[in-house]
Amino acid sequence: MSKTLESAIFLSMNGKTQEAINFYKKHFNAEELLLVTYQDMAKRDNTIQITDENKNYISHSILLIGKTKVMIAEDTMDTNEKYKVGNNTSLCIQSADLNEIEHFYNSLITDNRVRIIVPLSKNVFSKAYGIIEDPFGIQIQLMFDNRLK
Repeated sequence: MSKTLESAIFLSMNGKTQEAINFYKKHFNAEELLLVTYQDMAKRDNTIQITDENKNYISHSILLIGKTKVMIAEDTMDTNEKYKVGNNTSLCIQSADLNEIEHFYNSLITDNRVRIIVPLSKNVFSKAYGIIEDPFGIQIQLMFDNRLK
């Protein structure tokens, strides 16, 4: 296992991400490490549709609460599912070791009980990003993140 491997809690807030960030900063003294809006993402990916309603929505954020990273965004991991409490949390496993992320993904998908939500592939923010749902209903994001070095 690499020294860059980490896991984080990922919360989806259905349009209330900024409110949640402010809440956690106020009550837990959370430190904001990253904040990316839909408008920021649209600068990197022209397929993202920006409206007056969603332009300030948060595509991704990272808070540090003590020693724990909490990631917060607007959308659930499976965009085909309607938002509800219960499908708004996931586990994010990330590493600066690309082979490690690929190994985890390839190992997970050998289990026929695992559902692939987003196949592991390159996107605008990672060389490798995918989402699966494990046999216990937990949605797991796997991501290569070179910043963890």
